[in-house]
Amino acid sequence: MTHRRTHLWISLVVGLAVWGAYFFHFIQLTRRGETGGLALWFLGALAVTVVAETVATGLIAWLFRRRARELDEGPTLQAALKASHVALMLLVVMALAAAAVLAFASLFGWSLDLSGAQGQVIAANVLLAMVVIAELLRAALTLALIPRR
Repeated sequence: MTHRRTHLWISLVVGLAVWGAYFFHFIQLTRRGETGGLALWFLGALAVTVVAETVATGLIAWLFRRRARELDEGPTLQAALKASHVALMLLVVMALAAAAVLAFASLFGWSLDLSGAQGQVIAANVLLAMVVIAELLRAALTLALIPRR
């Protein structure tokens, strides 16, 4: 397995675990009507993601440094570019869908109450979820498109 593929797997597993736990906690708090402390949970999840990916990727690279194969940049780069394009398009679609929800709500006179603290926290987490979904899709699709050897 190439270093790039190993890093993608680490990124995918860590991302699913950490952000899955974060959003599970977010949903639990939101159901109870609480949003306090979510900024610390977000910073903690971000720190755990960065540290876990850095340590795991560095450890794997160091342990298997002698077995590392030369990357074939053509197909690997093409897979990464295609996956990045699909993830970007998904992010654009999700952002446009969020804008459409806001536009339709205002068209019908509905208020989503984004002026209050809880509404802002929910909006911030919806935007965060969009970015996390796009990034996880990019990693998974790159893994799927990298040619097998």
